[in-house]
Amino acid sequence: MDRKSELLLRVYVVFFAFALFAAVIMCKVVKITLVEGDKWRELGGRNVKWVDVKGERGNIYDQHGNLLATSLPYFDIYVDLVTSPDRLFDENINALSRKLSQVSSKSAAAWKSELVNGRKKGKKYYPLFRNATKDKRDLLKTFPIFNKGKHKGGLQWEEKRTREKPYKLLASRTIGLDRENASKIGLERTYDAILEGEKQKRLLRRFPGGDWLPVFDPGETNQKKGGDVVTTLDMHIQDIVHHELLEACEAYAAQGGTAVVMEVETGAIKAMANLKRLKSGNYNEEYNYAVGRLSEPGSTFKLISSLAMIEDKKLDITKQIALNKGKKKFYNHWMRDSERHNLEIATFKHAFEISSNVGMANAAYSLYGRSRSQWVEFYEALNNLGVMEPTGIEIAGELKPYFKNPSNKKVEPNKKWSGTTVPWMAHGYELEMTPLQILNVYNAVANDGRMMKPYLTKELIFSDGTSKKIAPRVLKQKIASEEAIKKAQEMLEGVAERGTAKRLKVTNTSFAGKTGTTRLNYWGGNDKKEYNASFAGYFPADNPKYSVMVVIYKPEGAYYGSTVAGPVFQDIVQRVSGLGNRNLPEFVEGRKVVKAHSGYNADYKKLLEFVGLDYSDESKGNWVHMKPDSDVVTIEKRTIKKTVVPDVKGMGLRDAVYV
Repeated sequence: MDRKSELLLRVYVVFFAFALFAAVIMCKVVKITLVEGDKWRELGGRNVKWVDVKGERGNIYDQHGNLLATSLPYFDIYVDLVTSPDRLFDENINALSRKLSQVSSKSAAAWKSELVNGRKKGKKYYPLFRNATKDKRDLLKTFPIFNKGKHKGGLQWEEKRTREKPYKLLASRTIGLDRENASKIGLERTYDAILEGEKQKRLLRRFPGGDWLPVFDPGETNQKKGGDVVTTLDMHIQDIVHHELLEACEAYAAQGGTAVVMEVETGAIKAMANLKRLKSGNYNEEYNYAVGRLSEPGSTFKLISSLAMIEDKKLDITKQIALNKGKKKFYNHWMRDSERHNLEIATFKHAFEISSNVGMANAAYSLYGRSRSQWVEFYEALNNLGVMEPTGIEIAGELKPYFKNPSNKKVEPNKKWSGTTVPWMAHGYELEMTPLQILNVYNAVANDGRMMKPYLTKELIFSDGTSKKIAPRVLKQKIASEEAIKKAQEMLEGVAERGTAKRLKVTNTSFAGKTGTTRLNYWGGNDKKEYNASFAGYFPADNPKYSVMVVIYKPEGAYYGSTVAGPVFQDIVQRVSGLGNRNLPEFVEGRKVVKAHSGYNADYKKLLEFVGLDYSDESKGNWVHMKPDSDVVTIEKRTIKKTVVPDVKGMGLRDAVYV
């Protein structure tokens, strides 16, 4: 064989070998892609995945800028023990171990042993801390080795966020919850689209131990933070309302309760407390009674039925009506006044002041109770006041008021209009309204007949920096004539001066209002009697600024509205009226006196910045002592020796236990 033929043979052999190799590879590709594709995709999917990651959620504030809900970052922190050069690791491992021992319960020796062994085993994602704060993460970034950056020092983390409420239970249900696996509630739900941060896709990889970590550094992304919501709530008023309501619920072992304070002129909600008794006997904000609980209002409805009669039939409140000594039968059903008296007759105004059920029923029955056409007139008179529709408050869950309709004959038997409907409806039965809906009528009377829409939002601040202020909205310019409103105001003032609320006393201001005592099972025969106690009103009586509604559900031991709910109203009025024009930042500004405290440096700096106090940092360590002066707080270094039992005076419980 000549040389040329030999060379060609070699070329053919090499070509054939490459072709065979390529064919084998192609067969493998086809097999993996088509035959075994599902299998390998499933295996790959077990170890990598794309997830939606939300940007930082926006904040919710009260009207003064106090933080009500915010998202705090927490970090799962890891270290790549392989990435650091040998010299960097060997020269700094002792210093790093000492630093880590200062921020944990492990000794320096234990840390060194773990890190060295992890490096020998090639651990690329060795867990250091779970749920660490941002301050701790930032502190770790300054430690030896870690301060060389991710690629040389190996420190890395996964950021998580948790929703926190600095005021804890105060207005908690109204502010709401941002829940991943359940429906959001409250303002968190209403403004979810504004509060929610920008979504981005992030690729995660699963490492030994089951942890899913970002393939790319989360710090490389630039997600937009969500917008903010500024509410009408005033946390100073909210604090008063919450604790006065809580005290009454605990005193009477009530099933729960609600209290609301509304600004008369605008309808802005300044406080909304809702408490429910748990099995433990403690109370928590678990349900928004003010917005979402329909119930028969009882005597607080007498304002509405009286206003309807005055407006529609020109009822003279000085006219004498029969009280029948507080007891009368209507269609084989006895009606009784809650508080006994021996009055046969009285003026309508006095009957209202002493909350006579019989007097209200007699007046309504004489005007509307004798024919179906009169029943329709009564229904329309009530409807003309604007009380049969929801208020439209912006949080979800408000129910429409329930009123029997004499024109609607195709309903269940217990919802049909009957001969007892007019007299019982006149004093707040055979109908249902929420506490907020009742309050809105009292607010309208205080506002000279103008009915406002209750609202909780003062301003929306969008993620692009623009904002929108929320203006008050009028639901009904006049719910009744000026004359009718004046008579209603006169009667409410009479309740406070001479009627069922005369025992309630408030200094330096006046109020007007109406007590309510609702029997829940009034057709119940021998069943245990259960009641709701309530009070609705406004203050000052001559120039109303706020309206207030208090309801205590199923109190034990006492049940009259004047005894159970009235004192809550009284104390709210007394304390809120004492605030004057002072708002919370001004209140804090005038009281910058801080007791001496000791604790963790970063925590106290954050606290001082949060409350707006000036401080001078003269410390150079993790543990400090705060020394208050007249205008500034000095932060001094405090030495904690591990060989000596430390003095924990002035420390918080967490710091004291730690040291």
